Amino acid sequence: MLTRRNLLTGLGLGVLVAGFDPVGRVWAAEGPFDRVPQLDGELVFDHSGVSTDNGQYVIREPLAVLRPKSVRDIEKMIRFCRKHRIKVATRGRGHSTHGQGLVAGLLIDSRWLATIHSIDRDRADVDAGATWLDLTRAGYRHRLAPPVLTGYIGLSIGGVLSMGGVSSTNRVGLAVDHVKELEVVTGEGRAVRCSRTRNRALFDAVLAGVGQFGVITRAIVDMVPALPMVRSYVLRYADLPTFFKDLRTLLTRNEIEDVFAQWLGGVPHIFAATAFDPSSPPSDTHLLRELSGSVAQAASLDFLTYVERVDTQVDDLRKSISWDELVKPWFDVWLPGSTMERYVSEVVPSLTARDVGAGGWVLLFPIQRSKLTRPMMRVPDDDWVFLFDILTAAEKPGPDPAFAKEMLARNNRLFDRARQLGGVRYPIGSMDFGARDWAAHYGERWPEVQRAKRAYDPDRILTPGPGIF
Repeated sequence: MLTRRNLLTGLGLGVLVAGFDPVGRVWAAEGPFDRVPQLDGELVFDHSGVSTDNGQYVIREPLAVLRPKSVRDIEKMIRFCRKHRIKVATRGRGHSTHGQGLVAGLLIDSRWLATIHSIDRDRADVDAGATWLDLTRAGYRHRLAPPVLTGYIGLSIGGVLSMGGVSSTNRVGLAVDHVKELEVVTGEGRAVRCSRTRNRALFDAVLAGVGQFGVITRAIVDMVPALPMVRSYVLRYADLPTFFKDLRTLLTRNEIEDVFAQWLGGVPHIFAATAFDPSSPPSDTHLLRELSGSVAQAASLDFLTYVERVDTQVDDLRKSISWDELVKPWFDVWLPGSTMERYVSEVVPSLTARDVGAGGWVLLFPIQRSKLTRPMMRVPDDDWVFLFDILTAAEKPGPDPAFAKEMLARNNRLFDRARQLGGVRYPIGSMDFGARDWAAHYGERWPEVQRAKRAYDPDRILTPGPGIF
């Protein structure tokens, strides 16, 4: 009998897939099968590098990988998979940590569709497989940039827009709040253009929709003028009350557009930055007036150096400690401003070096709630919401099931406490979530989520990894 295992053994990874055997439920290169549609790209067995994600502890080998060269390829293969009840997921840069984008069916590798089609003064038209790093570098040649950039920007456009896209820029919303139009292939295998004025229901469902309602293939996103320099400050604190007080002061003043927090060696620090033109530099004395933290750094950086700083740091970690191979069960939760200080004051002192690791971070991002516009983006109901992250990394590269299990249990415990205080999960991280948890996550919007699933993915083949349906 022809099986996937002996086929791969005989022919090797990377062999083209010719069809699907609906009886044995295996992809095949020869023999009796339902032939796959003619494609511009290719369908292969090669799952090297795409069977795990940034977490490095969930392994799920796709039965086949689509390397599309056109949106038509994605339409055709989703229709084919729907006919044969094959699950489908899309992979951007694999930066989630709990198998959200993994699948034992068909994996669409979006890296093969990564063209930046155009950049104008207020928008960019870009394939979903391109990265925000690609777009930022291309835009800056015209002195333009996306208004919201995540800390690490080597992420795909489509992946970020499926999750939310959190920035240290506090008062302009998330990446999903700056999308003019999308091209989406639904679970029916149909490419649809959608925006706030065209196919609005699909537009609302897909942005921050965790991949449940369609595959984002192209996006028109906002661009804004980018000033050439950034003045960056790092303030160190000896205690949490003083740290919280200064953090609130900076947010209330609204004089510095980028403010976030990071614990370095267990010590709280505020990172703040403001863009400027060299002809009109900011006043350190004015911006830092009456703050209690000690100034650990005040530096001027060119724009690209500043926005690529985390990518640079991660590249260094890849070389020094094989960062990509570290098990990383990340914890990510939204906290309401009213209980954030209480929660952080409970959790941070309890963290050990093992909870963070040499390749990990503890972070806090304040976001003004009124600037969030996308209905699928679930956050607490408060004037300010705070994304709290424990970006855990194992001590050494390679599999470590015991460590992953230990940290998952920690994450579940920490989330239970956060939920008691009004916290909401940010779905990029590592957590055990069942159907009841997802229903609670969406709350009063859960019936709408179910209706959208029936409308756009009626056979429930898309993105099974999160376990929402």
